[in-house]
Amino acid sequence: MDTFFNVWHYDGRSAVRRKVEIQTIGRQFFLLENERRHGPFSFSDVEYVTRKENVDVYGLADVDGWRLMLSGPVPTELSELLPAHRKYGGWVDRLGLGKATIAFTLASAAAIAVVLLSPQWLAPLIPSSVDKKLGDALVGDFGGRFCSTPAGDAALKKLVSSLDSNPQDLQVEVAKIDMINAVALPGGKVILFDGLVKQARSPDEVAGVLAHEIGHVREKHVMQALLRQMGLAVVLGGVDGNSGALVNNMLAMSYSRESEAEADAHSMKALGKADISPVGTASFFERLSELDGSARSGDNGQGIAGYMSSHPLSRERKKAFEKSIVKGKNYKPALTATEWTELKTMCTQDRKAKSGFGFDFE
Repeated sequence: MDTFFNVWHYDGRSAVRRKVEIQTIGRQFFLLENERRHGPFSFSDVEYVTRKENVDVYGLADVDGWRLMLSGPVPTELSELLPAHRKYGGWVDRLGLGKATIAFTLASAAAIAVVLLSPQWLAPLIPSSVDKKLGDALVGDFGGRFCSTPAGDAALKKLVSSLDSNPQDLQVEVAKIDMINAVALPGGKVILFDGLVKQARSPDEVAGVLAHEIGHVREKHVMQALLRQMGLAVVLGGVDGNSGALVNNMLAMSYSRESEAEADAHSMKALGKADISPVGTASFFERLSELDGSARSGDNGQGIAGYMSSHPLSRERKKAFEKSIVKGKNYKPALTATEWTELKTMCTQDRKAKSGFGFDFE
C-alpha cells in the first residue's frame, strides 16, 4: 500500500530544501519530487534528530546533512515505521523519565560508594614492599628532626616491643617538634612529636597514644587515607621532587570516625596485653578535652563539633579507655622512672636534631 505525506527534504549535497512526498514500499521508502524519485532509503537507517517549531526532523545514518522534516499529524502507517521521538536521550526515553531518574540516582550513589569504599578494598592489596618504599621516599630522616640518644632509643624500643608482637615491621621515632601530636605514615612509620612526649605526665600516657598510631598501621588506615586523598597514582607511581609538600599533606590527613575508633580499640587491646594501665591514656585525653572544649560540651559530642570533627572527641575517648580498665588487675608501668626520663629528655639532649615544623626536602 502506498502512503503519501507532504514533507521537506535536504539531500546533504546542496542547501536546496525540496518539497517531497513519501512513498513507502515495505521497510523502504522513496521521496517523490515532481517527476524525480529519490531513493530507495531504509527505515532502519533513519534516525530521529530533534523537534523544532512543531516540525520533527530526521536524519539518515552515515549521510551528513541528510534531513527529512515532517509537520502536522503523521499517518499511522508511516509513524509506525519511523524511529521513536527522543526527549532526553536514547536510554532515558526507553526507560521513561521517572525510571531513568531512579536509575541515575542509584548509579550515582553506587559511584560515590565505590570512591569512598575502594580504598578499603585496595589498601590490603598494596604490597608491603610498595608501602615501605613509599614511606622511605617520603620520610627519610624527616628533615633531620629525629631525636636520638642511646638511652632514649633503648627506652623507645622497649615501649614499642611491649605494644606490638612484630616491632621489626615498625619504625618509631621522636621528632623535635613542639606540638602535641603523633602520626602514622606509610611503611610502618610512626612519629611521636616531642611536644606530646613532654606534655605527657607518665610513660603510660605515651604508650596509649603510640599504640593508637600503631593501630592505624596494622589496620591499613594509613594506606586507605593515602588512596582516598591522593589517589592510586601517587601510591604506585612513586614520589617526585615535591615530596616535602606531600609529607605536609599527609601530616594533615584525617581518618574516618570508624578508623579512629578501630585504632583506639587496638590501643586498648595492646595496653591490656602489655599489662599497662589505660588510666594514663584516659588522663591524657581528659587534659586534651579541656583544650578542645569537649569536656564542657553538654550534648554528648553530638553537637556541631561532634559531627564536623573527623576524630573522636577527647572526652568520649577518655570514657572509652576508662571502661577498658580491668579491676583488680596488676598493672605495671610502661617504663621505669629512669627510662621515662631518658625518653622525655631525648630531644633536649640531642643537640644535632633540627627543630620546627614544615618540610621542604630536597
